[in-house]
Parts: sequence; structure tokens; C-alpha cells
Amino acid sequence: MFSKNKGLILLLIFAIATTSILLLFHKVTVLTIENYENGNVLFRKIVPEGYTFATVIRHSVHLSPVYEYYSIDKSGKMYLTSTKLQDLGWGVPSTYKNKGKFEKNFLVIEGINKPIDFLPFRVSYIAKPALLMDHCEKKVDLTKAVNDGERIDISTTKTYLWKFLTWGDVNVLF
Repeated sequence: MFSKNKGLILLLIFAIATTSILLLFHKVTVLTIENYENGNVLFRKIVPEGYTFATVIRHSVHLSPVYEYYSIDKSGKMYLTSTKLQDLGWGVPSTYKNKGKFEKNFLVIEGINKPIDFLPFRVSYIAKPALLMDHCEKKVDLTKAVNDGERIDISTTKTYLWKFLTWGDVNVLF
């Protein structure tokens, strides 16, 4: 009886160890937002394939919102997918190659799908910058997170789960 239980315990330990090793060496995609000026990590989390977010600024001339939408694919690569704006003219596209349509008083340019290694984003309080996180459901006012004129860098990394666990989740944005 003891040897039967001993064998079962060893099998259970082996199964747990194997599963743990496989999970720890599983690759995950990590989205990181860092303050470029001081190196502080403002946000770091594992994100799934298809995760989307957007940047929002108020155009300095037209004073209307400009949205840029991003998506992360299964390889962990970030893509600019579309942009949405209300006014044409100074500082906004007047010609573009991609499909554009007018929707709810906005020009929406879709199908951009431009790969981005990282996104440098200058925070100007005049522009009232924000991020729309978690599939654009959570709005983050960047003027509350960094000083006027500072830059944040948004990037993705494909890394092992064990490595991410040593870094940990960070969220000082929301």
C-alpha cells in the first residue's frame, strides 16, 4: 500500500513539475508604457492576441479630437491600424492611400496596418492627451501620469512567462 501511494505521489510531483516548467517557458506578449525621461514603468501587463488601444489628442489648430488605433498580433508585434479625425487641413492628412469613410462626423482611415517597433508619444497638456486602453474601454488622462512635455514610449515584447513574473504587473495609469 505504501509503495502504491509513493508511486502516485511521485507521479503527481512529476506532473506538477512538468506543467510548471511548460507554463514558465510559455511565451507571452507584454505591453509596456514607460516614461522616457526618467525610465519609470507606468504600465506593464500581459496582453492577448488582438489587444487594441488608442491614443487621443486634441488637434492644436482645429481643437478637435484625433484618434490613432493600434492592435497587437499573435507574434507580439504592434500595428497602427486606423486613424479617426474630424477636420481636414493643417497638420492632418489631406491625401491617403487607405480606405477612408465619413462616420458620425469623423473621417475614418482604415486598413493602415503599419508595423510599429515602439510608439514614442509626447505628452503636451495643451493637446489633452489620453490613452484608450483595454480594447478602448478605459480612458487614461496622461496629464495625470507624466509632466507636460515628457515623452512616453509604448512597446511590446514577446518573452517567457517566468521572466515576466520577475518583472511583475505595473499599472499607475488607472
